[in-house]
Amino acid sequence: MKKLLIIFSLIFSVVASYSQEVQTGTATDTVAKEKSTTDPSFCPHRINVYLGGSMTNNIYNRVPEITTFYSLGSVLELKYAYFFNENWGISLGVGLSHYAAKAKFNFEGIIHDYVDPAFAEYANNPATTYDLIYYSQDLVEKQKIWAIEVPLQANYENKFGGKNGIYVGLGVKGFFPFAAKDIFTGDGEIVTKGWEDYTYALYQDMPNHFGTYPYTGKTVKTKLRCSLDLTADIGGIFALCNKVDLYVGLYSSFGFLDILPKADKKVDFISNAENSAEGFEVNGLMGSNFLQQYNLANASNKDYKTVSEKWHLFQIGLKVGFHIKPCATNEPSMKDLKKKYYEEMAKKANDPIIIKNTEYVYIVPTCPDGYEDDASLSKQEKENIKALADALSKTKILFDLDKDIPKIDDYNDNVNKTIEILKKDKTLALIVEGYTCDLGTEAHNRDLADRRAKAVRQMFINKGVDPSQIQVAAYTYNDPENRRNIPEKAREEHRAAIFRIVKR
Repeated sequence: MKKLLIIFSLIFSVVASYSQEVQTGTATDTVAKEKSTTDPSFCPHRINVYLGGSMTNNIYNRVPEITTFYSLGSVLELKYAYFFNENWGISLGVGLSHYAAKAKFNFEGIIHDYVDPAFAEYANNPATTYDLIYYSQDLVEKQKIWAIEVPLQANYENKFGGKNGIYVGLGVKGFFPFAAKDIFTGDGEIVTKGWEDYTYALYQDMPNHFGTYPYTGKTVKTKLRCSLDLTADIGGIFALCNKVDLYVGLYSSFGFLDILPKADKKVDFISNAENSAEGFEVNGLMGSNFLQQYNLANASNKDYKTVSEKWHLFQIGLKVGFHIKPCATNEPSMKDLKKKYYEEMAKKANDPIIIKNTEYVYIVPTCPDGYEDDASLSKQEKENIKALADALSKTKILFDLDKDIPKIDDYNDNVNKTIEILKKDKTLALIVEGYTCDLGTEAHNRDLADRRAKAVRQMFINKGVDPSQIQVAAYTYNDPENRRNIPEKAREEHRAAIFRIVKR
């Protein structure tokens, strides 16, 4: 137990120091803030709820005389995860686990120096002391274990630019069993015989002494030990909405420590019981020394392979649950995408300015050179390029001073035309270029231009354009591209996003 406390203290110390570093303004924190500026759906927090079921190993299937019916586990788990960026995070949680197994016993054993309860007053007389030979005939036992689990994992999440993706977790967990018991259902019998060294005789079929006894229901409690386990999770995440993801995946764990009681805490599987009508009691397999006795009984057999007397709990199964992002904004519906997009933008800055009933010829996008004479292009592809250039030449996207929220022409349908062409022709792509005016420092403007380009890119992605079709570039007022591509001298004209057409 001391080793476990030391290990967990070290782990929590590392996590606490790293969290403090993030909160005091590290580069990782800056990345998360920049990400949230351009992607309103990003939320670094996760509240994860899981329900899982698994197959487990047990201490039954090591002995041929024991028939295992089932060995199953289940877990209810609650985790908090913090993501340092859109892919990597760390999680800490607590879970309630339950393990159940059932088996049937058919094996022999001996209780040495047994005293028959009928002759208890003559316990010191060798004539009343003998070895009790028993045989468990179809005796059914159930095991039930309840434990608290404390998992600590490193997590990886990737949605590949869409709504669905993968979620991976790898780490350790503390396993703390607080209740364990063997339950005898009343199925099966105990057959007893007596061997007396004093008379060198075997006694059997003697009423009130030796015979066949049905073993009625009984529960035996056992105190198991704690363990430190290696855990792994991998599965898919499927966005139900911008705040909630459905998780379905596999999970497994392996215990490094033996959870069975120490040797000095174990008892015989069947022992003498003076207060029992039958004279004996069954103590259950979990807390018994049966595996040790089984090895001793078979030690003379050269072909016998020693069975393990330890239980390193292993499980593998299926886990389902929900990942809740409490700080994420709701994703716009397809029916009213444009309106909801404006509302989301307004949550993080000033409301965007809506320009109505205006059509701009701002800049004719650069097309691939000589595309009209390119024999490798089909007639339809040439028409798509021409239509895309025409739509973009009438599209003007500006920004307010020091803002990265696009000002959208609400009544100009050229953006929608552009989206339809890109969806229809996957060979075409756009380079969205963000620009800034001459106000502000070079470093600030470089970042601002990049955020403006990414904000426009995200607008197209939100409307269903493949992310691979939208590239970005950023230029400040000092870049030659700025002066070459935007000839207007007015400062507001340099707070813009323009487009280039690329043939992939």
